[in-house]
Amino acid sequence: MTKRIVLVGGGHTHLQLVEAFGKRPLAGWTIVLVSPERIVAYSGMAPGVVAGHYRPDDLEIDLERLCAAHDTEFRRARVVGIDRNARRAGLEDGSSIRYDLLSLDVGSVPATAGVAGAAENALPLKPIGHFLGGLDAILGTPKPRIVVVGGGPAGVEVALALRHRLRHAGHGAALSLVAAGPILEDLPAGVRRYFRSLLAQRHVQLIENAPVSAIAADAVHLEDGREIASDLTLLATGAAPPAWLARTGLQLSNGFVAVHPTLQTLTDPDIFAAGDCAEIVGIPRPKAGVFAVRAGPPLAANLRARAERRPLQPWSPQKKYLAVLATGPKHAVAVRGRFFVTGRWVWFWKDRIDRNWVRRFRP
Repeated sequence: MTKRIVLVGGGHTHLQLVEAFGKRPLAGWTIVLVSPERIVAYSGMAPGVVAGHYRPDDLEIDLERLCAAHDTEFRRARVVGIDRNARRAGLEDGSSIRYDLLSLDVGSVPATAGVAGAAENALPLKPIGHFLGGLDAILGTPKPRIVVVGGGPAGVEVALALRHRLRHAGHGAALSLVAAGPILEDLPAGVRRYFRSLLAQRHVQLIENAPVSAIAADAVHLEDGREIASDLTLLATGAAPPAWLARTGLQLSNGFVAVHPTLQTLTDPDIFAAGDCAEIVGIPRPKAGVFAVRAGPPLAANLRARAERRPLQPWSPQKKYLAVLATGPKHAVAVRGRFFVTGRWVWFWKDRIDRNWVRRFRP
């Protein structure tokens, strides 16, 4: 019987695996990609869509076409569990798929623990397609009150992108950004000061060190008793693990799948994980897209080595990494370590990288 590698999820890491095994097939093995969506969106370009610089389809990748081009089977389904004894991944419709090696790249969901009404009354940034559709609906109304919850890079970028789009359209919306702690707390103090000044210049109300206790249909309630009127509340909070991972029996770290530096799970050497859903034990890193992108080559190499019964090589993500944050117009900030630069050229440089990434996976 032909052996099978099942890739669960169409994230940044697995896109590279489809490409790698397509260009260099693994003798005696078939590759299957399982995803609940046929079309996935590249998250790095989402703020550009919000700002109006891109069309929604500019950041879309068709998984079925990508798989067809690389001799990979595509199955549109949602994995909801793993039976390690039977070596099968359980699907939402009650069926299952057999695997010999399994890899998880299922991303994360917005962290809403303890926030009443978040699931019912807020629009999360992920999945991106759903977010963009909900955003377009509210922007068609006159002078909406919009609150972005989350002071990380995603929240700041989306707030500034929204302000740019609204101003360009002559829209008089009220826009607020609420952060549980200081904004961009993982970035240098100089970067935080720069963005605080930028938000003030763009008339985005910034509320820091203000955890949210509840989200209603028409307001955001803060733990200190304050209330912010809102017609649309956007969730850009930190990353939380998909709930079904807790039912897999795999060892977790902070709720995410715990993996060795080889990207094998601590529980089962035939199950791998990468991207936002995974956490390398002893090597904590932020949930940033750059790590999902960088994990592609080492994961492909170690899956191949496991299939061929060769030794695996550990991978350690770099401590210092480049972060590029868009500021609304065609302008961006690049940060690495304690240093940062700003300018239109940064945006166009990022634009070239992003477009090349999407083009790479459009056969």
